[in-house]
Amino acid sequence: MNIGIIKPDYKITGGFEVVINHIREELEMSGHNVEVVYVDATERGLSYIPFPIRAQDYEQNFEFFNYINYFWRYLRMDLSKYDTVISTQPPSFAIQHPRHIALFYHHSKIHYDLSELIQEVGLDKPFHKKVQEVLREIDSLSLAKVSTILAGSKTIKKRIAQFNGLHSNVDLFYAGIDNEIYNYDGPIAYQSPIVVGRHEFPKRPELFVKAMKKIPSIQGRVIGEGGRTDDLKKIDQLLTFADNRNIEIPDDVVWKRLSNGFFQQEQRELLQKSQKSHLKSNVVFTGRVSKQQLFKEYANALCVVCPAYEEDYGLTAIEAMSFKKPVIACTDGGGYAELIKDGVNGFLVEPTSEAIANAIQRLANDPERVKRMGNNAYETSRSYSWKNAMNKITEIII
Repeated sequence: MNIGIIKPDYKITGGFEVVINHIREELEMSGHNVEVVYVDATERGLSYIPFPIRAQDYEQNFEFFNYINYFWRYLRMDLSKYDTVISTQPPSFAIQHPRHIALFYHHSKIHYDLSELIQEVGLDKPFHKKVQEVLREIDSLSLAKVSTILAGSKTIKKRIAQFNGLHSNVDLFYAGIDNEIYNYDGPIAYQSPIVVGRHEFPKRPELFVKAMKKIPSIQGRVIGEGGRTDDLKKIDQLLTFADNRNIEIPDDVVWKRLSNGFFQQEQRELLQKSQKSHLKSNVVFTGRVSKQQLFKEYANALCVVCPAYEEDYGLTAIEAMSFKKPVIACTDGGGYAELIKDGVNGFLVEPTSEAIANAIQRLANDPERVKRMGNNAYETSRSYSWKNAMNKITEIII
């Protein structure tokens, strides 16, 4: 069978790229001819939109018009040489084909599940609500034509029902995790709590950093980096100083305002004082790490904290569980929340630094509980193999 995978190319290699490569390799080993059709998603322009757009309108909301431009590009693609096509990130699901599978992990998030938060924080662009209305309408029309939508989690399936009104053509697909992680059998220790992932809004590593200030005798480790890393380090300095002076900065201010670089005068003054104080933080920033170093971080972690808001899937949590680590996630964590059985393989807590700190402290105080919950977490991770994942893909394709 000739299979085309339609993939927007963002010039990065992240979790989605790993999933696509694995699916391609597995399908090829099963005897299928597979071609990944990359479409450069970094270009800005209007060349595919069949009607005129004023330059000033484009500049005011270029992200929207880029989306529409790519929507038309995918809509016009000739994919007739393939027996089956698999679309991936939005708006690649606009492609037209009688056997179309959409591997679906998220919408244009700022116009869907993050829309209200984006407006609250002040990150919305002009005409946000009208843009949102247009995107939701064209997305719904496209997705309704897809043969099968494979939602990456129950959270995503729920969003498709909520925002696009689709149920009958939606199934679940849980991606497997890296085989080296799934089959890890090296040494395990329980030392520092860690948070792993990109530093982007609203992943909320800021809540982890603030939680660590409430348990100063414990060292926390922040693994990874991203567009918000510099602000995250400033927040750590600021919170270290504020805690030393018994100054409370609310959680919402920390992860909604400071994480986006919105420091008010009072906070800027505190930050300047903190930089002069040279107080030692109990949070270590590792920066980006190699795969082997990541394995060591997981293997030596007391627990893994996954504080993100409305996560699509929860890959980090499953990886952590493969290393027999309890996972702490938040009740509004989306895909993370659906993986946690509270008190069994981790803790599901309110999205506050206080709740996260309490959960970490409970684990630090009870080594036997940590090991017991870690073993339960490991059993949970056994469901997320690539063998199980490809069984679902094969079932749909055949």
